[in-house]
Amino acid sequence: MDVVNTSRSPGRSSTVSQNFKSPPPPSPGVALLKQAEPHACSATLMTPAMRGNVKSTVMEVDERVHTLTESFEPFAPEARPGDWLLDRFADRLHFDERNPTQDRRPYLDELIATVRANPRTVLAATDGSVPQSNQYQAALAAIIYKGHRELERTCYVSGRVTALDAELNAIACAVRLAVKQVNCQHIMVFTDSMGLAHRAVDPSMHSGQAFSLSVCRTLQEWFEVDDLCRITFVYVPSALRWDIHGAAHKYITKLKVRVGRRKTDNSIDALHSQAVHSVLDSWSSTFQDPTY
Repeated sequence: MDVVNTSRSPGRSSTVSQNFKSPPPPSPGVALLKQAEPHACSATLMTPAMRGNVKSTVMEVDERVHTLTESFEPFAPEARPGDWLLDRFADRLHFDERNPTQDRRPYLDELIATVRANPRTVLAATDGSVPQSNQYQAALAAIIYKGHRELERTCYVSGRVTALDAELNAIACAVRLAVKQVNCQHIMVFTDSMGLAHRAVDPSMHSGQAFSLSVCRTLQEWFEVDDLCRITFVYVPSALRWDIHGAAHKYITKLKVRVGRRKTDNSIDALHSQAVHSVLDSWSSTFQDPTY
């Protein structure tokens, strides 16, 4: 855990993948809170030579965390207990979740035909993309519609981030564009990741927290203006290439921007992924060594 010291209390952010079961030891040189005794296997007690031989995502993240460009707000007002968007406006936030037993295409066709007839409903299609080649940056797209008419579209690169980070950024972009539309009381965001739809309204510390805070602040202001304003996140299977979501996917895959010489943006999840793959490669090489 990275410790963010303040005058009153510490803020913490996970720095290893969620499926990493072992508790991470404190990093070398980091003072322990309340002068706690370090664990016998803590990295604080290791010599530099010993730390170099440890194969662990914890050690990898400790080496790379200084390259992180993402910022966090451990004490954001929107994250206080009782002040979450879901606490204050639970009846305005809706999630049309994935149903494995449902044939999604006819359901989506019927749904969009109905909402397109409502002049106060704005539709937003979002998608994020991470090229297989490391030479290219992740990208995101958002397209805004009212009825059958396209109002606005945008796409841009996000740097070296994960596909989930790019999708979360796309949702935040779509929400900011949608609330600006005239006579809008209902926003429908079509996404292929409902997990990120939930994360978009989660102001706690996580990878992409800045995008979530942007969504929370934008929607809070929008909700406070009109009691009838609401938003619905709709799940669209990516493989369907369905209607407006398929258009967003096609739009984003055309954008390919190489990673330049300058330092590009990244995220804590991107560092997680790099650390995990680095350790796996290291272990694979070690196990193939006959002298090991």
